[in-house]
Amino acid sequence: LGGVVAGGGSRDCITYAGECLSSNSGQLFSLMAETFLYPRLEKLDIDNARTLVLSDIQNSMKNGAFAVQDVLHTVAYQGQTLGAPMLCNPHAAEMMDGSVIEAFKQTTISPQRIIVSAVGVDHDRMVEFADKAFSDLSQSRVPELVPAQYGGGDCRVPSEPGQVHLALGFEGMPCTAKEAIAAAVLQSLLGGGDQFSAGGPGKGLTSRIFRNVLSHPEILTATSFNVSYKDSGLFGIQATVNAQDAQKAITSVAEELTALRGGFSEEEVTRAKNMTMSALFLNLETMGIATEDLGRQIMYYGSRKDGKAIAAEISAITSQDLQKVAKQILSSPLSFAAYGDVAYVPSYSEIV
Repeated sequence: LGGVVAGGGSRDCITYAGECLSSNSGQLFSLMAETFLYPRLEKLDIDNARTLVLSDIQNSMKNGAFAVQDVLHTVAYQGQTLGAPMLCNPHAAEMMDGSVIEAFKQTTISPQRIIVSAVGVDHDRMVEFADKAFSDLSQSRVPELVPAQYGGGDCRVPSEPGQVHLALGFEGMPCTAKEAIAAAVLQSLLGGGDQFSAGGPGKGLTSRIFRNVLSHPEILTATSFNVSYKDSGLFGIQATVNAQDAQKAITSVAEELTALRGGFSEEEVTRAKNMTMSALFLNLETMGIATEDLGRQIMYYGSRKDGKAIAAEISAITSQDLQKVAKQILSSPLSFAAYGDVAYVPSYSEIV
């Protein structure tokens, strides 16, 4: 078929994605649906998958930027709902067998939870493909999804000595909130990067983190984050430093977040809006991202806004909108996470 297929899980959905010539879309979709609904769960298949998962766990634990976000979500949501770890427990992987996976399928997969999205395929043809693939799938009783409850707090996870990865976050905007667009622009305004890209004047890197945080040579990387889910979100800054510089990095990041209450110039607001629109349209140029975006919008809103509609909402954002959403975000309890060499990380009470 000349196609590519991949599966992945995030905090709020499981995604099966494929890409092929449009003329082969029916065959590829049929194969994907069969694999998704009726996977072979024999011991050899489970053992092969287990080897891949255990290897992925080892690689992910070496990725401090990923690991600290996982820890931050866990503490922000008290280990429940959105706080369930993305990083699989090695013991759970070792004990996994086909019966556990089958039980998970029975309590998770149901027609009312399946969303099919496609780009580059005629809509009526796609409906036919879906009807044929899922016609035998009966409605089942699945547990109601529990809304996420943000709590805040802190957690430090010791790992390899030398560097420490830090994250300071607050409850952000759920993607269903009208302030979600303003939060996205606010993230662009903060920006981020590393010392290599920040190296000296004249590079045109004028976001606040480049000017005010990465101007400290001790801070190796610093970047803003803004993740939105259906009923909650996380907004903040994460950084990487040598262990002994943890206090200075936390102070710098905290000052930058606090400064968001003070307002913004029209120049930086305009620049941030342009950056947000540029990233939007650049992402929508990629067919895979456009397909996932379509599915997620249906999952969250039940309908889809195209790029032009979202760009119009971005253009309408004012500095007052950004200041309002910044104050709302910063009014929530702080979530703090550290991963790596945590010996020099101050206590939660010292940070707040």
